[in-house]
Amino acid sequence: MLGQIRRHQKWLWVVIAGATIISFVIFIDPTTGRRGRGIAGGRSGELATINGRTISAEEIEQARSEARLEYLFSSGRWPEEDESSRQFFNLDNQTQRRLILLEKLRDLDLRANDEAVADWIARAFRDRKSGAFQMELYQQFVKTALPRGRVSENVFVNFVHHQVGLEQLSSIAGLAGGLVTPQEAEAAFRQENEQLSTEVVLFSASNYLAGVEVTPAGLGQFYTNNMALYRIPDRVQVSYVKFAATNYLAEADQQLAQITNLTQQLDAIYQQRGADFYKDAEGKDLAHDAAIEKIKEEQRQHLALAVARKKATEFLQQLDDLYQKEPKQPDNLDKLAAATGLQSAVTDPFSQREVPKDLNVFDTFAKAAFALTPEEPMASEPILGPDAAFVITFKRRIPSELPPLEAVQEKVTAEFRQREAAEAARKAGQAFYSTLTNGLAQQKSFQAVCLETNVVSHKLPPFALTTRALPPEWEGRLDLSLLKDVAFNLSPGGISRFETTRDGGLVVHLLSRQPVDEAKLKAELPAFTASLRADRRRAAASDWLRKEFELARVTGVLSQKKAGAQ
Repeated sequence: MLGQIRRHQKWLWVVIAGATIISFVIFIDPTTGRRGRGIAGGRSGELATINGRTISAEEIEQARSEARLEYLFSSGRWPEEDESSRQFFNLDNQTQRRLILLEKLRDLDLRANDEAVADWIARAFRDRKSGAFQMELYQQFVKTALPRGRVSENVFVNFVHHQVGLEQLSSIAGLAGGLVTPQEAEAAFRQENEQLSTEVVLFSASNYLAGVEVTPAGLGQFYTNNMALYRIPDRVQVSYVKFAATNYLAEADQQLAQITNLTQQLDAIYQQRGADFYKDAEGKDLAHDAAIEKIKEEQRQHLALAVARKKATEFLQQLDDLYQKEPKQPDNLDKLAAATGLQSAVTDPFSQREVPKDLNVFDTFAKAAFALTPEEPMASEPILGPDAAFVITFKRRIPSELPPLEAVQEKVTAEFRQREAAEAARKAGQAFYSTLTNGLAQQKSFQAVCLETNVVSHKLPPFALTTRALPPEWEGRLDLSLLKDVAFNLSPGGISRFETTRDGGLVVHLLSRQPVDEAKLKAELPAFTASLRADRRRAAASDWLRKEFELARVTGVLSQKKAGAQ
């Protein structure tokens, strides 16, 4: 691998060596515009420790940067660059996780040498086709991606040092899991690829719906017993002004036009994500130029959304000024919108687990809406959606209520009929199983009993433990996981008990087991063995890390959230 970077090895080592001299840089958190909070911003005078050692502010900030860099290399974007990342990436949690891992590197005195670091960089910034290191790609990353994330090159190289060490740590921790003998691998391959032929008798609620009788007494009792399911939760309504990204595409185009090396930046993103990242409508890889155009449009939309957010922030500041002057006026947003030529609106009522049906927003919208009160009627920052930013204010809260049966009778009736039909299907299945066992004891065949009881058995296509899906005609009719669990515990000719399902149940008859084809075994066993060993190593490493996280003694600021092994 090092042969790929011999031409640039000296240049890379200059970068690496320089990074070991410069002190850590504390960066400004781009998600807030203020100095990082959470883990780094604990109560005054409180010290954070891991296993008795005090953790410095510089170490915490480096770990925060590394957590973000780790996300960048796994997803291709900084965690704060889109709303979905902001929702699912918990910076405090990942920073604490990173700190515990780095402390373990320190305890074990695992240090990556310069050659390993250079190798990591060469692999990360290689040409996808030739595999050769691209110095231009790395330089582009340093000039554009790192400044965009407000991370220095020095912090990045320290991240690589730690990343290589953590990869070595994971490899060591997983060594025991990789001790898979050829015989064990072959046995596992044979087990996973053994083909089962079965037939199944299904008892589905849909076949019994017509026989369900709905009486007022029965429906009323069902509603009474399940009132909690029909209670309407607390709901809110908010007033809002929407700043759609499409209104700011012209500004986005102007910003793109001002980027002198736009082509190189777009190509850097393409190289980083890989040629197989972008697909056409048929799922085929897009050609280079088509992919570049798609990336450009993505960036255009991101820029437009950023402008929308900026406009929403400016409006929010004006609204805050208005509330300072007239704090008791619930229609301040409407008045300001009208005065500035914007359109305000009011959402339909929605619960905390919903989003307004007429808006394309994330669940952060509902979270922000439910935090509003008449005393604190204004959200502190714009709420971002996939294609717009919103400024919202409190309108009203509607307390939870239990609707009368008449108001939800159609829904209650449908669910009552479904429950009764499923219960009828289960009773029929239990009766069939009893008849079947008696018939088999009398030396009758499975098919003979099916004919006598007027039930239909369905022969399924052969499947193995490796089968991921049944043919489309079985989709929604049969749970493949349940089928595997039941069938693989049977011997040829055996039948299962009646297994209940959500809408009825089933009985499985195993016809035969077909061993794996020897040619398939010979061709696929080497790759399977390598994959099995890799899986076992990962599992062993994960188990070791989980235990280490559990044993880590964390106090002070870091103890606010247990990192876990996410």
